[in-house]
Amino acid sequence: MRKVLLFLASFSITFFILSTLYLLALSFNLPSPRVLKDWKTPQATIIYDYKGRPFGDIALQRRYYVSLEHIPIHVRYAFISAEDKNFYWHPGVDPVAIGRALIANIYARDIKQGASTITQQLAKNLFLTPEKSLSRKIREAILALKIEREFSKDKILEMYLNYIYLGQGAYGVEAASKIYFGKSVKELTLDEAAVLASLPKAPTKYNPFRNPDRILERRNYILRRMLEDGYITQAEYEEYSQKPLRIKSENRYYGMDYFLDYVKDYVVDKYGEAILAGGYAIYTTIDRDLQEHAKRVMEKGILRVARANGIPALPADYYQAEKMYKEQKVEIKPGKVLIGKIKDVKGGEYIIEIGQEELTAEKGELTFEKGDFVFVRFYRDKKELRWEVLPDLQGALVALDAKTGAIRAMVGGYSYMRSPYNRAVYARRQPGSAIKPVIYLSALIKGYTQASIIDASPQSFYDPSTGKDWTPKNYEGADYGPVSLRTALAKSINTATVNLLAEIGFDTPIEVGRLLGLDLKPYYSMALGSIETTPLQLTSAYQSFASLGLKCEPYFVVKIVSADGKVLEQNGPRCEQVLPPQETRVLVDMLRAVVLEGTGASASFIQRYVAGKTGTTNDYMDAWFIGFTPDLVAGVWVGFDLKRSMGRGMAGSRVALPIWIDFMSVAAYMFPKEDFPVPDGVVFLECPKYMAFVSGTEGVCGQEQQKEQTDELEGIVDPKFLREQPNVKEIP
Repeated sequence: MRKVLLFLASFSITFFILSTLYLLALSFNLPSPRVLKDWKTPQATIIYDYKGRPFGDIALQRRYYVSLEHIPIHVRYAFISAEDKNFYWHPGVDPVAIGRALIANIYARDIKQGASTITQQLAKNLFLTPEKSLSRKIREAILALKIEREFSKDKILEMYLNYIYLGQGAYGVEAASKIYFGKSVKELTLDEAAVLASLPKAPTKYNPFRNPDRILERRNYILRRMLEDGYITQAEYEEYSQKPLRIKSENRYYGMDYFLDYVKDYVVDKYGEAILAGGYAIYTTIDRDLQEHAKRVMEKGILRVARANGIPALPADYYQAEKMYKEQKVEIKPGKVLIGKIKDVKGGEYIIEIGQEELTAEKGELTFEKGDFVFVRFYRDKKELRWEVLPDLQGALVALDAKTGAIRAMVGGYSYMRSPYNRAVYARRQPGSAIKPVIYLSALIKGYTQASIIDASPQSFYDPSTGKDWTPKNYEGADYGPVSLRTALAKSINTATVNLLAEIGFDTPIEVGRLLGLDLKPYYSMALGSIETTPLQLTSAYQSFASLGLKCEPYFVVKIVSADGKVLEQNGPRCEQVLPPQETRVLVDMLRAVVLEGTGASASFIQRYVAGKTGTTNDYMDAWFIGFTPDLVAGVWVGFDLKRSMGRGMAGSRVALPIWIDFMSVAAYMFPKEDFPVPDGVVFLECPKYMAFVSGTEGVCGQEQQKEQTDELEGIVDPKFLREQPNVKEIP
């Protein structure tokens, strides 16, 4: 018996020593909780619009630190009931909870219940990895005990409530409150507090945007726990458990915005990623209201174009697309277009799931990513079933302050959730006829007037880019004789524009293009937009027209301020007079004619002084409208990311202009109704329409009218074109 007792004593001592050594070894490299005394949580950098209103944020972790005194007591109690009912009584670990969880897990033969206290969760999130192992759990418990010795319970709870991840990119209760409810945590009601307290357990599973039924069930469970713990009354439980889920649905894509990405790319490139976690304030030129309006009209406009022309288009909302994918009837056969989900991207191929089927499709120039929903078209090729991924119809919209170049709105696609690629800034497309104002302004600078006559009959030109002769054609094969420059631009007559370029030469248009930020090439096809440019670049060029030759560089960051009030940078308009105001004012009058009597006639719906130009490229691959008032310039582009036709007739006036009108029907009325200024050296007279001339050139008016009449009498001009009404069909 004595030997048995000695053995047990020796074993116990050995076990105790080994256990102690093991615990010491685990705790040897643990960080000291004292570092938390000077700890500053990473905080989001806030983006403000030009009126000083919060627009969004950019962050490594979206977090806004709030002290415990500003967190309502019912919010604190909700998290304590949900996560750690004995929080104020245990020393950092809860033996009662451990025992309860152990019994439950043994009974279930699985890990069904955890026992981590709030302090342990804080220790794990701050200092440890999420690995599941016994050693990590022990280290977590040791750290929790140390944290409890260094800090008060209230301070631990404050750190926890500011650090915990609550889904949708939100860290801490303040960020989550803003995203899910659109208000500060101090304004939360009891039921809303219970929603937030439901999330630490499984932020994705209980996401209020995606799983409203699950979150309601979990919320009511939390409320019942609060009742059992004595934090709320029976009456409060019955009242708040019957409340509907009231979340800010429009915040589902909070922080997902083309302009926010543009700002983020700029500041990270200039200052590094540290700026995303330092709680900076970035004041920008964006108009929050116009930006939201621009996103809505782009989505509406793209869907309208797609549906009118039989182009498949998924909803902009990712979750609606997911619902359609799950509910579709899968029938794979030629002629069918089905929704697929990209399971993976391997090399140059997409792996696509459709129901129980898994397909491989060539990626090509498509920009879809893993998890995206896409349309897959099935067809027969030589008796073999084949399929292709269809591209999304896309668009871009940019709006600039006409007098400063400040960016007021920027939408880079049909839907950020479907594609975050910012076409407004990065997509290089041919502008088509939207480039023509450069040619006509060059002619004005060389002494032409808008009443000057140009022969619009087709001619052939040598194209050095192809080494062949090239003969431009007009929209739907229309033929013209001599026309005025005003008519040629208003009706977007291709033959007249190329003939005009042949008369004035390449030098002046290329120089004017350079001053406007456009890289023109010495080819005759340049007159019809054979170059490539971005929506931002082209809209910026038109800003110089709207300001009568004052070129203002587009800018979007006004000021960046650090958390301690230090100004990192400050910016304002950078403008330079690059074009003569007199000739530019005459061009504006000609672009007014586009709206009043030409291809942009629909824009006359806007009861403001509007000028602009449509643009359409070969085979209807790109559709444009760039238009402006004295205060605002807006450019719209529509097309596929691939060089692919949208379908016959999909010209700028039919595709891009309606989106522009929808946008400007709000934006234009934010400014008073004023005409474009008339600089010294510009006169207006009837010729026969009321039109602008550079002083000294107005004498040509009577001569050109007489020439037009003579041409008509001699039969040079086809009479049917002289009898045309002002509002004509689109001619690219």
